[in-house]
Amino acid sequence: MQIPALFAAKTGDGLVALDAWFQGTRPTASGRSESFSEAAGRIPRSDERSPAVVVDMDSLARGTFTAGVVKDMKVRGCDIWFMTCVETVDDLFDSFNTTADMVMGPYHCVESDAELEDIHSVSDSFVPTVFVVGGRAVIGKGKMGDPARTLSDLSEMGFYRVCLLDTDGSLTEENWRAVLDEHPSVVPFTRRPPSSEAISGMWVSSL
Repeated sequence: MQIPALFAAKTGDGLVALDAWFQGTRPTASGRSESFSEAAGRIPRSDERSPAVVVDMDSLARGTFTAGVVKDMKVRGCDIWFMTCVETVDDLFDSFNTTADMVMGPYHCVESDAELEDIHSVSDSFVPTVFVVGGRAVIGKGKMGDPARTLSDLSEMGFYRVCLLDTDGSLTEENWRAVLDEHPSVVPFTRRPPSSEAISGMWVSSL
């Protein structure tokens, strides 16, 4: 199942959705934007509620949580998976203040593994998101690691579901197959739809 992703930012005109993707770990807009409500209205509806990801460009660009996007995001008929910067447990509580059903926080933004364990202890609706740049997992404080090993570490912390975000297409179909064979509950996040042979089940792609 493809889960659509909207990149959102707060402006003087309200909440907007942008044509954007990641350069490294930061989201970057290509210039085109429209009202968030119009973009959200184009998400296909089904008889059953399905997820939609809202990427908080403001917080991810600053590297710290801000409340602008979370206050105004509404996607009718969908459960919102909110991707934002979560450094501490307090940030997690703030991100759940309104309509978020699940929070996806970049692993490299969390203050420490000890803080991540605290986050896990207070909520089972937090999904750590591992960013991949140049085939390597970004694990914080300027360090990089092996994506499969990083996923295993998060699994050992107790996270059943983890998102793996390929920022630059550096994960091949063979890489994806190997990851999903070992970690079947991983949610892939890619810019373009991958081959159905590489990924089956639930995955995220920008709208």
